[in-house]
Parts: sequence; structure tokens; C-alpha cells
Amino acid sequence: MTTGFKHARQVKSAVRGAVQSIAIDKLSHVKLSQEQTLLREKVLAFTRKHLKNYNTGDEPAMFVIQGDAGTGKSVVLNSLFNEIQRLSSVSEDNDVLFRTRNYLVVNHPEMLKLYLRISKGFKYIARSSLERPTSLINALQKKKELADVVIVDEAHLLATSKDAFKRFYGDNHLQELLSLAKVLILVYDDKQALRMGCYWDESTQNGANLKSYYSKIPAGKKDWYNLKQQFRVAAPDDVLQWIDEISTEGAIPQYPRSSLTAGPGDFDFKIWDDCGAMYEALRELDGKVGQCRMLATYDFPYRLDGKDYFVTCGDNFKVRWDRYTPREVLPWSERPDTIDEVGSVYTIQGFDLNYAGVILGRSVGYDAVKDCIQLKPELYDDHAGFTKKKNISDVSHVKNKIIMNSINVLLTRGVKGLYVYAWDPALRERLKQSWLEASN
Repeated sequence: MTTGFKHARQVKSAVRGAVQSIAIDKLSHVKLSQEQTLLREKVLAFTRKHLKNYNTGDEPAMFVIQGDAGTGKSVVLNSLFNEIQRLSSVSEDNDVLFRTRNYLVVNHPEMLKLYLRISKGFKYIARSSLERPTSLINALQKKKELADVVIVDEAHLLATSKDAFKRFYGDNHLQELLSLAKVLILVYDDKQALRMGCYWDESTQNGANLKSYYSKIPAGKKDWYNLKQQFRVAAPDDVLQWIDEISTEGAIPQYPRSSLTAGPGDFDFKIWDDCGAMYEALRELDGKVGQCRMLATYDFPYRLDGKDYFVTCGDNFKVRWDRYTPREVLPWSERPDTIDEVGSVYTIQGFDLNYAGVILGRSVGYDAVKDCIQLKPELYDDHAGFTKKKNISDVSHVKNKIIMNSINVLLTRGVKGLYVYAWDPALRERLKQSWLEASN
């Protein structure tokens, strides 16, 4: 067992004392798998090597950790940062990391709040080492300083265009960070890009392409690792395949046969034709196991004006969207009152639920000729997400990809169960048909 893991165990009670949060416990104290442990040590060795060999004016070194939602990217990153910050504070055999200036950044306010709460239980992590990317970029540029190591969680949320409203005046967060760090470590999943202003796509010329930045790093100063094992969604392979096919290909998958024979303790997958009934089932489950919540694609009106807005499906479901509560300490997924709300992709991205009840909203229809999902971007209500940027050439393609990405994020939240309801009658009937075909 390494010193870093010993330290994490020692501060476990301190973190829990600061804030009783399931998300904190999962991010900080889950035992790493063998693959995750080896990756952590691999990145640590990479960091040491390139800090030791760095000369003023050199190109930065870059390590990319890629993986789908739920593969434990943030868990590896948190463990890595804890150890780097410990080594920067405590000299061990003249370690090159001693007295280095290192930062962890994430362009997600709820995730940053989570890291800030975690830091209260770790004496080596200063609040000032945790930042949003724009804040860190502006601070380092103003001071004309260079960071030793910058670790970026949720790198697919980095800005890919100028945003003067948020005081970012560059063209791309990653481009600026590359000029301000000796070693840059990123965790990344382009299937979670949700806005045109932060749009990453490895298959088109829209927005930004991480591999194009990676290719410019000199050989020998870069590495790329793909995490594949699914940790969040404890579902059989056919359920994982169902999620993948519908949310990445837009196909109508075969209903998972494992769900027909699932018993107590097995992953609970159901397609519903009554949203109100699905909600009542989730409420009952929430009373038993907690963290069971309704989620929906951004297809129902919502504004940040202090008023309540509602998600309505059929005659028996009308529940308000999640309220904007920036001062709340606990994540939305853990607050007991949010069983009376519907969460959006922005509310839940990066967090787990025990059960997720997902509403595929108005923008997700059905093409009977092609037997696949038919997207209707004109009904997607996230106008900020669809704000056109200069580096978006194929607007229609990007709108569709953003909706598909949002579906993928929502469908990969449930640890113990996933319930799905389609607002569109034709899609709802087609999904029901898939269940009937599997049952016969």
C-alpha cells in the first residue's frame, strides 16, 4: 500500500465530519481497481519524468485519460492529485515534486464545489489549488507564472471559443493551459460535450478536437490511456449495450433479456408507458434505498428567473424542474427534497444515483421508416447550449450530437436501476413493442 492510500484512509473521518456526502465518499475513498491503481502510478511516473527533464521554454507534456461515463476517471484523478500535493509538501528522497505548484481545474460549478468540500479533509490540498479554468488562466497570466502540473477533470467541458461574459478572452481553454503548465493531465469523454461553446468532437471539424492538440505534442512527451471497465452502472452486458446503442447510434435496441428474469439485488431496468406510475415507483424506492431521482432531456421550458418551471408528461405527471440553489452544500442528487424535482443533464453530470428515472423528452422522436430515433432539435429548450460559435460549421450535426450526448449522460447515472419513459407516443409504443418481443 502506498503512502498516498494510507493518508487517504487517515483523513476519511475528517472528510465525513466536514460534510456528510455520498459523492465525497465515493470520489475520495473508493478503493481503486488494479487497472486504476496501475494507471495512477503510470501517470505519477510520467509527471515526475517530465518535470525532471523540463527546461525553460520547452513544450509541455500531456497525458490523456479517456473513458466513458462511469469508468472511474475522476476517482483516479482525485487520488492522483492527493498524492501529488502530498509530495509537493513533504520531501521524500529529493522527489522532483517537492515544492511544486500544482492545480486541479474543472469547468463544472457543482463538481468544483465537491472538490472544495473534499479538500477540507486533506491537509495538503489548499483551496487555492482548486479552480475553474478561466480563473486559473487569468491568474497565471496576470502573475506571469507557470504551473508545474495542471490536472483537468471533465476536460470535455473546457471552453472551445471565446466567452467574454465569463471573462475568458482566449480561443480555447486547453490552448491557454498548454502555455501555462509544464505537465498537463486531462480526463476526457467527448460523448459528454453539451454546449456549442464547449464542444469537443473527435469525428468532425466542429468545435475542437483533442487529438489535434495531442498530435502537436512532441513524441516522447505524451501518452493516452483508455479506461474501459464500467464501475457506476452495475448492469448486465445487454443493458449496457442497450444504453450504448440508443444513446450513441440512435438505434432502437433489443430489449435486454436479462431484465425479464432479474431478481432482488439485480440491476433493475424497465421501460414505462406511464410517467406518473414511473415517478411513484421511484418515490417508493427512494424511501427504501435513497438517491432515486427523475431526470429529463432539456425539452421543457426553464429559465433562471426565480420562478418554478415544470416537466409535464401525460395527464398524471407534472413535477417542477430542479431549482437553482447555488448555496446548497450537498449535491442535488443527495438532498432529500429533490425527489420532488426533475433534474437536468447539468444537474446530474458527474454524479451518481441509485435509481434514475429518465424522461426522453420532446426532442427525442421516432422514425418508423428507418426504425430509429428521430431527433427534433427545434424542441430542445437549452438555448444557451445551442448558441452558435464561429468554430461550428455544421450546426445541424452539432445540435443532434449535443442531444445524443445528453441522453448518454442521463442514461448512465443509475447504479442499481434505470427506468425510461418516452414523451413521444410513437417512440413510447416502439419501446413497448421491443419489450413485448423479448417477452414472447
